[in-house]
Amino acid sequence: MARIEMKGLDEYTAALSRLERSLKESVIRPAIYDGADIAADAIRGELQALPTQGGLGPPVARVPLQGPNKAQKKALLESFGITKMREDDGIYDVRLGFDGYNEVKTKTWPKGQPNVVVARAVERGTSFMAANPFIKRAMGRTRKLALVAMQKSVDKSLKNIMKT
Repeated sequence: MARIEMKGLDEYTAALSRLERSLKESVIRPAIYDGADIAADAIRGELQALPTQGGLGPPVARVPLQGPNKAQKKALLESFGITKMREDDGIYDVRLGFDGYNEVKTKTWPKGQPNVVVARAVERGTSFMAANPFIKRAMGRTRKLALVAMQKSVDKSLKNIMKT
């Protein structure tokens, strides 16, 4: 019978075992958050650039509003964030979004408007507000940058794991 001896296989197997154990915390989590940070910064920049308008509802003239009022914009900036990483059937993700309520009280929302509703109204427009797709612009501008950052993060993490 022939005998095959491979040198270095034990070290390679040990490195693969370390990779498997530390994949989520050392590779996946940093890569996802690196990409999310780039996208979140772009969305915040677009939010800051939004024009603000006075009033809470339909303008007196038939000219549509171009953006939210100052209180709505402030609340959007303060409530925007990144969720904790989740895993669902081996798929890891984070979400970018708006949480909570602003201080603008209306008949429909006596305790304040939901920030997610205001963001959707600004993004898509309403019968009295022109669409201002700030999220779409930000994501279109940064999608490739986020993917590159995520790939760099994965490459760096894998090199560190395979060295030790």
